Amino acid sequence: NMKKICFITTTRADYGMVEIMINEAQNYKKKYQIFLIISGNHNDNFFGKSINEIKLKKKIKIYRVFSNQRNKNLSSVALSFSKFFKKFSHCLKKINPDVFIVFGDRYEMLSATLSAFILGVPIVHLAGGEKTSGSLDDGFRHSITKLSNLHFPTSNIYKKRIIQLGEHPKTVFNFGSLNKQKIANTNFFSKTKLEKKFKIKFLKKNILMTLHPENVPIKKNLENLKMLLECLDILKNTRIIITSPNADAGGVEMINLIKNFIRKKNKFQFIKSFGSVGYLSMLRHIDGVIGNSSSGISEVPLFSIKSINLGNRQKGREINKSVISCKFNKKIILKSLKKLKKNNTSIKITKRDKLVAKKILKKITKLNFKKKSYK
Repeated sequence: NMKKICFITTTRADYGMVEIMINEAQNYKKKYQIFLIISGNHNDNFFGKSINEIKLKKKIKIYRVFSNQRNKNLSSVALSFSKFFKKFSHCLKKINPDVFIVFGDRYEMLSATLSAFILGVPIVHLAGGEKTSGSLDDGFRHSITKLSNLHFPTSNIYKKRIIQLGEHPKTVFNFGSLNKQKIANTNFFSKTKLEKKFKIKFLKKNILMTLHPENVPIKKNLENLKMLLECLDILKNTRIIITSPNADAGGVEMINLIKNFIRKKNKFQFIKSFGSVGYLSMLRHIDGVIGNSSSGISEVPLFSIKSINLGNRQKGREINKSVISCKFNKKIILKSLKKLKKNNTSIKITKRDKLVAKKILKKITKLNFKKKSYK
């Protein structure tokens, strides 16, 4: 009787890690039936239709769970959560997995986790224990932690926080970050391939911008976005490449504002989504990153470039010294932008970093699948 492992991906941000775990599970000495639920905004053209990036081996059973996510405000996020919950419940009942592996802190992810919890499926949570006080994700992430049976945070500080939340220390393991393993495994695109594939013309200086909605009134998000675009517009001989905000409340208006602002300005380029390999390849060829994406804190510092982290969205995360924390203030942003230039301080990726998925999977397979352990 083959055990069933079910994974879920809800955005372009988590897919790279999920893919590593799936590959590891496929090559594992014990054979498992592998399922993947593709959900969130992977299917929406508006956010870059990142489902096209997902190329999986035949043996994996795929379920698609989609719901419109053009969230205008917080009540539409709440309604979206409930629609997802209903769909995930049907889907998980059908799959009936022995273990469900979830990642991070999105509201769709919490919806799926809650559904698995009620159905009595053991839950494994990757990347819990982090803190981001400027978005709703804190509540989502800690809730997922409380519903999960096994935890794999990416650092000792995060491990401590999970234990502080009341989880049993014997269920919490820090084997490091799948981000480093993802980078170690990537076959990067060359500069020429990037230019061709995404129709980018690199200039003397190139900056990547990703700004997601913060947990503030939408009007304030739009004001902050406009201010940032105006600051970037001042830069000379600089290509500004903007990627799409995510599907939180206000994301749609932000995309529309970006498109209108850059319409007649050819230094800007808007690319909905690079996909995992495209994005990581970009980080090798640009001078820096600005915005409030978690990637600016978790991935960018691994590439010998600086990132400017704006506002409070990521407040509370552990921050590398290459990250410049910055308020939404024109003068401070312009001053920070002067500091974006290539340096050579990339973090080394060690042999240990390449074994993260293997260690995680080994622990998961020791989980007592039979027991519906109530917490």
